[in-house]
Amino acid sequence: MAAVVVVLVIGTPAFGQSEDDELFVPSYSLGDQTLSINLGLFVPLFFALGPDGVAPANLSLGAAGSLAWSSYLSNAWMLGIDIGGAFALTPNRRALFMVPITARGSYVIQAYPFEFPISLGVGMNISRLGDMLKVDPIVKLGGSVLWNYSSQWAFGANLVYWFVPQIYSASSPAGSDATRLGNFLEITLSALYHF
Repeated sequence: MAAVVVVLVIGTPAFGQSEDDELFVPSYSLGDQTLSINLGLFVPLFFALGPDGVAPANLSLGAAGSLAWSSYLSNAWMLGIDIGGAFALTPNRRALFMVPITARGSYVIQAYPFEFPISLGVGMNISRLGDMLKVDPIVKLGGSVLWNYSSQWAFGANLVYWFVPQIYSASSPAGSDATRLGNFLEITLSALYHF
């Protein structure tokens, strides 16, 4: 009787395993694409330069969101575009709106079922505060943790640092003393679709 139990216990995995039970490890190639939606918090950190040196951002916590499309160049490298938006409030309850549009390169570290993309985005940031509209450069450096739910869907979180230099020339109405280096943080949840 004991011998039968041992044979059944040892033999069950061999007979019960099918091709569908094989571990799926994703492999990407040139032309594979992703589309992700990201929503979460916008954290104003600080402004640098100006007469006070480093100063608090003087903005409330806000909200951030983005849509990102990427295409794989290899199993680990991606290139794409990211269009987002964020807002926060001043102490006078005026809303600061920011719309960054960046070209983004990413390197993906894979440890199935997890992926860890590290990305760098460069582009322009359109900001509006009251009736003031300004277009500035932006650099976004980020990292993500994604869990592959299936071969098509992944879910996770992102931490992205925004560097926004607002540069004014001496001949501008504000003068060169108004130049500031904005530093912000985006903390978002992500749903990503592979196709």
